[in-house]
Amino acid sequence: MTKRIALLASVVAFTLGGFAPAFAGGSTVNIEQHGWFNSLGGGQHGRKNRLTVYQDGRSNQIISTQDGSKNRAVIGQTGNRNSVDTYQHGGRNIVGVAQFGSGHRAVTTQDGSGNAVGVIQAGKNQNANVTQIGAGNVSVIVQD
Repeated sequence: MTKRIALLASVVAFTLGGFAPAFAGGSTVNIEQHGWFNSLGGGQHGRKNRLTVYQDGRSNQIISTQDGSKNRAVIGQTGNRNSVDTYQHGGRNIVGVAQFGSGHRAVTTQDGSGNAVGVIQAGKNQNANVTQIGAGNVSVIVQD
C-alpha cells in the first residue's frame, strides 16, 4: 500500500507541472496518456476550472464535466479497464481519484460549493460512487 500511495503522490506531482495547458475562459485541461486504448471526454463551462489527467495502461476511460467556477479535478489511473466519471456543478469543488489495478469504477457528483472528494482504489474490480449536494461536504474512500 505504501508503494501505491507513493505512486499516487508521484502521479499528482507529475500531473501538476510540465504540461502546456489549453486555456478557455481561464480554465485549463492537462492530459497525459500512455498505453493503449485509453480515452478521455468531457467539457468545461464557466471560469477558472482545472482538470488534470494522467492515465497509463490499457482501456482506461475518463469522463469529466465542470460547470461553474474554480472547480478542480485531478485523476490518475494505472492498470487496465478502469473507469472514472466526475461531474462538478457549482464553485470551488475538488475531486481527486487514483486507481491502480484493473476493473475499477468511480463516479463522483458534486452540486454546490466547497465540496471535496478523494477516492483511492487498489487491486481489482472495486466501485465507488459519491454524490454531494450543498456546501462544505467531504468524502474520502480508500479501498485495497
